[in-house]
Amino acid sequence: MAAKYHLPGAALLWIPVTEEHSSSLFWTGRLLRRRPVSVPGVSSWRRKDGTLLDVEVGGSVILRDGRETLVAVAHDITERKQSEEALEESRRALSTLMSNLPGMAYRCRNDPDWTMMFVSEGCAGLTGYSPGDLIGNRRVSYGDLIHLEDQETVWGSVQAALRERRPFQFTYRITTASGAMRWVWEQGQGVFSSEGELVALEGFVTDTTERARTQRLLEERVSTLSGIAGNLTLNLPVASTLDVLAESVVGASTCVACAVALLDEKTSTLSMEGFYGLPAEYKAGMEASWQTGVDSPTMRAVQSREPVLIRGIRGYILDDDLYASVHDLVREAPWDVIYIVPLISRGRALGAINLGYLPDHEPGEDEKIFLRAVADQAAVAVENARLFSEAGGKAALEERQRLARELHDSVSQALHGIALGTETARELLNIQPEKAGEPLDYVLTLAEAGMAEMRALIFELRSESLETEGLMAALEKQAAALSARHGIQVETVLCEEPDTSLEVKETVYRLAQEALHNTVKHARASNVTISAKCDGHGITLDISDDGIGFDPRGDFPGIWGCVRCASGRSALAGRWKWTAHRAEAPGFMPGYRSETHSPRASFALCAVRG
Repeated sequence: MAAKYHLPGAALLWIPVTEEHSSSLFWTGRLLRRRPVSVPGVSSWRRKDGTLLDVEVGGSVILRDGRETLVAVAHDITERKQSEEALEESRRALSTLMSNLPGMAYRCRNDPDWTMMFVSEGCAGLTGYSPGDLIGNRRVSYGDLIHLEDQETVWGSVQAALRERRPFQFTYRITTASGAMRWVWEQGQGVFSSEGELVALEGFVTDTTERARTQRLLEERVSTLSGIAGNLTLNLPVASTLDVLAESVVGASTCVACAVALLDEKTSTLSMEGFYGLPAEYKAGMEASWQTGVDSPTMRAVQSREPVLIRGIRGYILDDDLYASVHDLVREAPWDVIYIVPLISRGRALGAINLGYLPDHEPGEDEKIFLRAVADQAAVAVENARLFSEAGGKAALEERQRLARELHDSVSQALHGIALGTETARELLNIQPEKAGEPLDYVLTLAEAGMAEMRALIFELRSESLETEGLMAALEKQAAALSARHGIQVETVLCEEPDTSLEVKETVYRLAQEALHNTVKHARASNVTISAKCDGHGITLDISDDGIGFDPRGDFPGIWGCVRCASGRSALAGRWKWTAHRAEAPGFMPGYRSETHSPRASFALCAVRG
């Protein structure tokens, strides 16, 4: 008869072996061999209250009271099975999580190879290698994947973090199995034993190539926007400056080609004034097509004053015979999407920026915002360049008129004086020969003054004279003309001819002219000093006189000398400093002094009426 004993978490059963058991193949083999008996797997038992238990049963056959008896033990493994299921679920969830992480989780040794002990499945997408390739450096070590220029930085950063027992994080480059370079961001920390010994490193590595590219584009866009004003300078041809703009836009966006077209308001035609990423022949070919009256998306953007996006632009152009002049060029073009942004300034359409994109690519919203900002700044720069060109034409007219006045006031009057002096001397020769020398001396003085004036005017009319003879020679001739014509004592203290551009020399010379002109016209000076110092930083030109001076705090309506000089100085990014004193001011000596400095040239500015 079976006996049953209850133990904590188990039940002990004594079951006598009967003929029924002996006839069972299952029991016979174990009874004969006296082997332990166990029930394979786990079974479920029902309690009296109806609840189910997960039970594992095992047992042996022994002799008890001369009879063979099966001793069986049934274990309640409900909690253990629940724990195993929870652990399995946790492992499954962890495996799913790691498989979906955008990167690679790892556990590695702290050695130069970063020998991997564990890597997640994400390593294949990150590095191109399977986990088996990296674990134990079986095919390649992770250390070999790190870019050569970054290996020392990565090692040093990790060791520093380990010494301070803190997490580490940094960005570096790796080379994938395909040979591509990727930027990655890593964060991890050391795992230490209870004795404080380093056991391993654990962390996570993710691909940040796109983020790095976005950051680079952002930096280039900021640089492009800030550099437009500096690149589109007033003293360079518009076409040259727009070429620079086109190149900058291609570098700071995802487009592969850029062209800037300007509108001629008189003829309502377009001309391509700057481009990058296009063949040299494209400009003439596209302008020829525009002149045929072709349905141009560029003109459409200009007229509507709204951006235009066209996909499949190559087919659009090739299907129109009016574009025949660019058909061969367009067939070879890599771009097939075009985005056109109009140039608008003060409500006027000045042209448009055309941007070419690869097939199936087009600008995102952030890039469109950037391109509109570029177009706005470019439009302002183009408008300023046109205004500057118009002002230059007016300035040339004013300069011609000034030269005409100079000829009348100086050379013409000198010739008239020579004629009168000669006539006087001729009359005296007949009646008082001994007095004829005085008018002849006057004639010689006027002739010398006229010659000095003519030499100065020739310098003004022929800029090549300034280039061949030099700035210092021009200033000497100005001083000689001033002294001969107006009887002012002029002292010159000049340096050697400076090694600078003709543009700088011309500007310095014009400003010196203005300063000396105002000295003669307003200062009532008897003495003038022209001093020039040249060094590696530029030219410093100092012009001072002993005239009546003026109160710099006063208003001077109608006096444009300093305004013109300041404009000339700003064209070379100069620095202007001037001082002036009235003769009546207590404690001040009369006179005027002005000075300015520029990285490219330094020069004095003009005197003004006191």
